[in-house]
Amino acid sequence: MSDSKPYVVELPILDISQPFQPSSLSVLSKACKKWGFFHIINHGISKDLCSRLYSLSKDLFSLPSDTKLKLGPLSSIKSYTPHFIASPFFESLRVDGPNFYVSAKCSEDILFDKQNSKFSETLQEYCSKMADLSEKIIKLVLMSLGDGLDKLFYDSEFNKCHGYLRINSYSAPEQSLEDQIEGLGMHTDMSCITVLYQDEIGGLQVRSHDGKWIDINPSEGTLVVNIGDMLQAWSNDKLRSSEHRVVLKQHVNRFSFAFFWCFENEKVILAPNEVVGEENKRVYNSFVCLDYLKFRENNQIGKFEKVGFTVRDFAGTQSQV
Repeated sequence: MSDSKPYVVELPILDISQPFQPSSLSVLSKACKKWGFFHIINHGISKDLCSRLYSLSKDLFSLPSDTKLKLGPLSSIKSYTPHFIASPFFESLRVDGPNFYVSAKCSEDILFDKQNSKFSETLQEYCSKMADLSEKIIKLVLMSLGDGLDKLFYDSEFNKCHGYLRINSYSAPEQSLEDQIEGLGMHTDMSCITVLYQDEIGGLQVRSHDGKWIDINPSEGTLVVNIGDMLQAWSNDKLRSSEHRVVLKQHVNRFSFAFFWCFENEKVILAPNEVVGEENKRVYNSFVCLDYLKFRENNQIGKFEKVGFTVRDFAGTQSQV
């Protein structure tokens, strides 16, 4: 990779344990429009829980490849993404809701000879807290769009959202790191929002409007939140789903936990009149979520969630595309 050295930007850090004042909503609104990324603190996800999940993740990904592939793309469960699907350095395990325990247990029963309920119980605890947190974040993001939009639209538009977790592992590259190496290539998320825990290694970068790569450095006690394609389309581009990637900067393994909060598959996305506003036009045609997910899958060209196509290509109106 021959990219120039990335810039560093201080994304806002929002305390979501307290009621948001107008000034905080203004900061959130600007962050969602400019970057599509922000940090949160006092989110209720304890350091102990993250440490337990981190330890289980190390055990998980240290299993033999043949064992992990029992959950791979050719299996019936398909919860494991092996190396070389997205990147030579990337692998992940997916845990689906709404019953996260059952999903995790299905993988656990195949992965481990000696069953240890701590695996499924820990994932259930983490994912349940993430689901509650995601609902809270969505309400705050709606508030940032305008007075009363959370009360007007949350129950009617967002009450059937669902979530899933990806536990991600990035292997340490053996070659020289004089040039940055992509652990996961440039992509946008297909979610409404994504809530990310990244370890102290870092490597997450977001692409600015003018094409520069910006480091999102890890900070203890913070989680990273980013807007996904579904919410960008629903908000008529008032919220930004930014292209981002992961680069490997150190000769050590990196872990992250990405929780994706999404509209239900049958949801028809169309920006409400109150969100579009009187003077603006809709920049997306209405579409069904599942149809967009299939569109992205069909355009992967062998790359997991790394595509040159976004929701703009799928549903953008003539004036926007």
